[in-house]
Amino acid sequence: MSLVAFVLIVISAFLHAFWNFVSKRSNPTLAYFFITACSGFICVVPILIYFRSYLTQIPSSVWILVTLTGLAQAVYFSGLAGAYRHGDMSLAYPLARAIPVLAVALVSFLLGRGAQIGRLGLFGMVLITAGCIILPQKTFREIRWENYRGVVYIMTLVAALGTTSYTLIDDSIIERLDNLPALLLPTTQITLLFIAFQILSTAVMTGLVTLIQPKERQNLQAILKNRQLLWSGLMTGLIIMVAYGLVLAAMPYVRDVSYVAAFRQLSIPIGAVLGLTLQNEPRYKPKLVGIVVITVGLICVGLG
Repeated sequence: MSLVAFVLIVISAFLHAFWNFVSKRSNPTLAYFFITACSGFICVVPILIYFRSYLTQIPSSVWILVTLTGLAQAVYFSGLAGAYRHGDMSLAYPLARAIPVLAVALVSFLLGRGAQIGRLGLFGMVLITAGCIILPQKTFREIRWENYRGVVYIMTLVAALGTTSYTLIDDSIIERLDNLPALLLPTTQITLLFIAFQILSTAVMTGLVTLIQPKERQNLQAILKNRQLLWSGLMTGLIIMVAYGLVLAAMPYVRDVSYVAAFRQLSIPIGAVLGLTLQNEPRYKPKLVGIVVITVGLICVGLG
């Protein structure tokens, strides 16, 4: 990995952790993340305009998947908002990042693709599992199962379900777009088109889910009347786009994209430190050890 790629990925990891920190400080709701999605959509409008002549070439099967990935994103943001409202970022953030990796791997095994996962990846999954078990505990002396029953863990699982779903759906969308003879676009342009579709769908679906819930409609009205909260949501959406863009910019500078996936996990200790310091969250020893174990496990999966 070149120095340029390393710097870009580290900055992206910091920005990913930072937008989660900003969201946590804003006591987020789904309406808040709808604002962030709208901000991201504004950023990709030029992409949609540039590729407008290709939109009629997209089959209905792809548009259905695009709709589903937006719905999965809405589930993810709903869970993440709930986890941040009810728990520590240093707990919710690592779990929300780690559990989907295990879930996607499980689905791969069920689909008969387990051979694609190497020994290092399997070892990383063992570490992730151990880290997820350790993380919620307050002491190493005994494991208390009631520590997993709080609202924060339920909402984190909801967020993980959303992440797992959109990860699998997105993989299918990219594969279908890449194999469409009518497009005849290079991989980089296919990726840009996919990002635009994903963000458009996310904005639409989070908006619909927000509007059908009376409480979220009230939250949206409150955000629109609060300049500070509105600005926070818009800036968070912009930061998400910049973080994603930096990852894409780093791709040409690496020989193996697995290194990108591995080094992106630096966001976990960064996010945990932000929560433990600026949020002054509890620093239980199992939590600290769990964060380290999960991070190492995810790096192993990325490289394996």
